Amino acid sequence: MKELFAQHGALAAALAGVLALAVVIFFLAGARRRSRRKRAIAPHAAAPTPAAPVAKNVAKTKVDPAALLAAVSEAETAGQRDRLPGLYLSLAQCRLDEGDCAQAEDLLRKCILGAASARHKATHAKARLMLGDLAHAAGDATTACEHWQIARALFHELKQAADHEKAEQRMLRNGCPTDWVLTDF
Repeated sequence: MKELFAQHGALAAALAGVLALAVVIFFLAGARRRSRRKRAIAPHAAAPTPAAPVAKNVAKTKVDPAALLAAVSEAETAGQRDRLPGLYLSLAQCRLDEGDCAQAEDLLRKCILGAASARHKATHAKARLMLGDLAHAAGDATTACEHWQIARALFHELKQAADHEKAEQRMLRNGCPTDWVLTDF
């Protein structure tokens, strides 16, 4: 077995990457199912508009959504995977500012998938914080805590102490356990 991996190291690395991507996709699908299940249980409860709490996560800069959409389309067409996570994050913020939370969630999920595969940990962490805020505003505290915990861990890896502390304070403020080990994959 060792000889096989020694001969086909690139194949093993590619397999590991595909497996990691499958785990992320499986996690996101599970989070979406949990979110839908909770909404189905309490359909009469209207979700508050999360644009205000989420908007403070990303620096406020006036960005033209049409120009961002064009840049996303161009990057997708050209296969510029390194460029896409940041563009998705910026476009998600624009959608939140416009009050379109559903499209913002979809863009944030794309951002997370792209950021994870491109190893853009800071962008990944910011998207997790925003998704956590959206889940919390929709009444899904468990999913919110999961996203915040992943963001906190990424900030720790990046040695961004201030962002790590902010994520931890957000978790504590909202009653999230800070010693979780995520096993819901």
